[in-house]
Amino acid sequence: MFKSSAPLEKIWTGAPVSNGVAHAVVHVLKDQFDEPDQDSIMPDMVAAEMARLHAALDVTRQEIEELQRVMGGESGSAESEIFETHLLILQDSTILKQTEKTVREQCVCVDWAYYKLMCKHMNALRGLDDAYLRERFLDVKDVTQRVMRHLRGELMQHPMFDEPVIVVAHDLTPSDTVQLDRSKVLGFAVETGSTVSHAAIIARSLAIPAVVKLHGICEELHSGDTVLLDGEGGLLILNPTAETLARYRSREEQAERREDVFQLERHAQAQTVCGRPICVGVNAEFVEEAEIVQDCGAEEVGLFRTEFLHMENPNATEDDLAESYSRVVRSLAPKRVVFRTLDLGGDKVDERLALEPEPNPFLGWRGIRLSLGLKPLFKRQLRALLRAGMHGSVGIMFPMVSGVQEVLEAKAILSECADELTAEGVDVPDEIEVGAMIEIPSAALSADLIAAEVDFLSLGTNDLIQYTIAVDRLNDRVAGLYQPTHPAVLRLIGMSVQAARSAGIRIGMCGEMASDLTLTPLMIGLGLNELSVASTQVARVKHAVRRLAVKECEELAALAAKQTSPTEILHLSRAVAERCYPELFE
Repeated sequence: MFKSSAPLEKIWTGAPVSNGVAHAVVHVLKDQFDEPDQDSIMPDMVAAEMARLHAALDVTRQEIEELQRVMGGESGSAESEIFETHLLILQDSTILKQTEKTVREQCVCVDWAYYKLMCKHMNALRGLDDAYLRERFLDVKDVTQRVMRHLRGELMQHPMFDEPVIVVAHDLTPSDTVQLDRSKVLGFAVETGSTVSHAAIIARSLAIPAVVKLHGICEELHSGDTVLLDGEGGLLILNPTAETLARYRSREEQAERREDVFQLERHAQAQTVCGRPICVGVNAEFVEEAEIVQDCGAEEVGLFRTEFLHMENPNATEDDLAESYSRVVRSLAPKRVVFRTLDLGGDKVDERLALEPEPNPFLGWRGIRLSLGLKPLFKRQLRALLRAGMHGSVGIMFPMVSGVQEVLEAKAILSECADELTAEGVDVPDEIEVGAMIEIPSAALSADLIAAEVDFLSLGTNDLIQYTIAVDRLNDRVAGLYQPTHPAVLRLIGMSVQAARSAGIRIGMCGEMASDLTLTPLMIGLGLNELSVASTQVARVKHAVRRLAVKECEELAALAAKQTSPTEILHLSRAVAERCYPELFE
């Protein structure tokens, strides 16, 4: 007799972006339009297969009708008519009959039969000369994507997993993340991405391991496979052997012992060796992170990304939003919580608000531009934030401002909201801190004008870097040019710090540069007294601060200002960091 051999261990190497180790089964989050397998079925399974299709069609119909209702209320009938076309496609009896015929006669799964039929329709439309009819290709594609996602069981508004999983995806979009049952996600393994991609940022926020640039894993892995994810080494291991698991257990125990040393003082204030206090805050985006924030040692929430709550429930009323924001404020009091108003657009797309794709969404309708263009949506959020401000210390900051005029417009709407609430007998704070994010070069260059109108500034370095150097931070081809220590970036940071100091207001940094321990000496040297970082980095950044002297950091910044090479500047800062706190690099 032949003995069945154990599955072979296989290893993929990618880029580590969030530390930790996870061992679990995977859930492959397929691209919405992957071709399904042509699985055979038994003749007596036809009825069950068609029942699956009808269920998927019914859920899709409900989704489209809700979108139609929302768009009809917010944008008028022209936009809602688009969804009328989608409903007509969805309810086409000819498509149902042809799909059932294929399933019955060929004994194949309904996923494949429906997909092939819809592709046939799309190809026919794409080849037509008439421009209007060619555009209907997009309508058919949109409907098909929705139906296929439901046929695969990816009903994103419901929990996807019964047991903890490691999510594997080609890319992990913000809309994917907010719809996952995050309590069951132990890690992310992604084919694309970078250290500042969405998946990386969210993984660090949730304190789970993540590895990006794992090319080809979606094709080779299947939901249910057992893997080990090494977020520090950048490895994904399929079918890890007993020896591999034992080695990782030993390594984890050692890492935990080292980490315990940093965690002991995580709740104490961070002061440099010369006594200068540095406020170390945390970045967050989900209500359920409150416990993590309380435990990590952060002195405040320097950035709460409200767009993720919006994407979780796009139809939330003002009362819904006020309750969610208030829960965060109450659970973290007396800590200050700085809420960033909606930063939709770019890679954080609300399909209801983006009926037409933009040629370059990162240079398009996003951040404060979108909010000012959708005043009812903006006012609903601002009114909710003002109401939440009665439960603790709250700051409101506006994202993606390009100049002072946008700040003035946003402040005027905020004042209008406060007056309306007061007139309605609703209590609002006597004063609430208002800030602006500096993440566009024009904002940094006019930071003195902006600083005169706000209570604080916050540097969003992820976008500041990509806009300054004209590098898409998610594009592998130019990833090497994404350099935080580029002299132009450092000059813009220094200019913003000086503007804030001259105006007598505080300035912090909430971008990924703040979490980079190799750059902590340089950031302090540039004059930053507030750093908002991932929850997993709070204790480590505090540990680093306590071992730095401001004078040495300022000398480093002065030396860096004379350099022309981003790499040389990075080496200079890293040398100080490794000498002052080598234990953080072991």
